[in-house]
Amino acid sequence: MVKKIYTKTGDQGKTALISGERLPKNSLVFEVLGTLDEFNASLGLVVLKFATVPPSQIMTKEKEVLIDLQNELFKLGAEMAASPKVKLDHKFVTRLEEEIDFLQENLGSNWHYKFILPGGSEISAFLDLSRTICRRLERRMVSLDNERDVREVVLQFINRTSDYLYTLRTWINKELNTKEIEFKV
Repeated sequence: MVKKIYTKTGDQGKTALISGERLPKNSLVFEVLGTLDEFNASLGLVVLKFATVPPSQIMTKEKEVLIDLQNELFKLGAEMAASPKVKLDHKFVTRLEEEIDFLQENLGSNWHYKFILPGGSEISAFLDLSRTICRRLERRMVSLDNERDVREVVLQFINRTSDYLYTLRTWINKELNTKEIEFKV
């Protein structure tokens, strides 16, 4: 017999964390988990868009970083859902910082002093969308931290992730020779 995907345990508007704690579906922790899911799904679109850009060793590497990021987001989801076994590791924060540093070296010294409009290339537009979802996730996590203790590494991870996505989108636009449109006052 096939196990059914529906359990009917959430039909009254409550659901359970991994720990077994049952909460209303509109609890802040589920807002975090839903935004996390949305963010991860948006990264899935970005990964697919890598097929539309000219392949290079660095593009392949950054696609792998994004796939690894998606896996880390599943770990984060487990931690937010009160898993007793799965916790986010600080090693990935360090990896993101190394990737940011690597990409920044290729962008020049003044690249981040300009305000540019989102978009440029299609893949960068998708990265911008993912970055904004990541920032919303960060705001939700800060709110959750006021309600439940969120480990510092989790907040660092989400903040560094949005920095990475912005740096990556800018680097990709440079690699694709896409003209960025600067904000005009």
